[in-house]
Amino acid sequence: MLAAIPGLAFAAALAILAKIASFAASGAVSAVLCAIVAGLLWRNFAGFGAWAERGVEFAAQTLLRAGIALIGLRLTLAVLGEVSLVAVPVVLSCVAVAFAAAIGIGRLLGVAPVMRQLLAVGTAICGCTAIIAVAPLLHARKADIGIALSCVVLFGTAAMILFPWLAGTLFDSPAMAGVFFGASIHDTSQVVGAALIYADQFSAPEAVPIAGLTKFMRTLGLLLLLPMAAWWGARGEASEPAQLPGGLRRKAMPVFVLFFIGFVMLRTLGDGLAGSGDWLLEWQQFLALAGLASEWLLLAGMAAVGLGVTVSHLREAGPRPILLAFLAALLTGLCAIAWCLQDTRWTS
Repeated sequence: MLAAIPGLAFAAALAILAKIASFAASGAVSAVLCAIVAGLLWRNFAGFGAWAERGVEFAAQTLLRAGIALIGLRLTLAVLGEVSLVAVPVVLSCVAVAFAAAIGIGRLLGVAPVMRQLLAVGTAICGCTAIIAVAPLLHARKADIGIALSCVVLFGTAAMILFPWLAGTLFDSPAMAGVFFGASIHDTSQVVGAALIYADQFSAPEAVPIAGLTKFMRTLGLLLLLPMAAWWGARGEASEPAQLPGGLRRKAMPVFVLFFIGFVMLRTLGDGLAGSGDWLLEWQQFLALAGLASEWLLLAGMAAVGLGVTVSHLREAGPRPILLAFLAALLTGLCAIAWCLQDTRWTS
């Protein structure tokens, strides 16, 4: 843990600077956006040494996931049920479009089957987590994994930065904006980042938990994805044994998703017990403290996410996988927009 302290301090420093920059701009620019951009620019123009790697990775994974889990305290079971009714058809449609686009267009472009499959699961389900989970089952080469991860990070990050402004233009309802982010953007961290930027810029904090919940519905697709990937792998021929960096084989459902649901249940129970009685003030103070902790965990985590964005693998990929990743992401986004625009169940 001591080895992680320098990198953690670096990510925290970027988070503080991002907060100061946002404050200096009178809130006109989201602190989350500042943190992401600062990390991205630092990584690709200045870089950082091995001294920061462990701490930056810890911030981008553990701290960020803790912050996302705490977002569950912004929801109750009643809201969860209401959101689910709206989000499920959007999610199912977007997952189907992502798979069909990646596999079908990939064939037309002549992209190798394993690369098509990696990009399909990364775009449709949960970005980097899905790619890492299925890669051993597909007998994917280390180079293919690196290219697929880079494409997901590149286009997911672009969506994280651009989609909040698009949602602000297209949707009157913050709830539908949240569903749009959760159904269309690749990785959980990118979904939450987009929702936080939207919440800051358009004063719509309710979009954040709805975006997270919608994304977790896609993450549940891992339960079906892993058997399907095993079947794909059994049908194909391994070009070479899978080579994954140590510790990256995470096939199980992310634990922070379960914590998110647990915090939703805690919020529901707490609201019911506190009511308007003696414990109401203490409960509100707890929620405020948890919200503050979540804000800073997310800010440091998003700075670390920016520090992890590099396009080095794309130089060796060639244009076809990059074009396929772009088209699959674009069609998935258009599908989400079409669903959200026609749904009138939520109005501002």
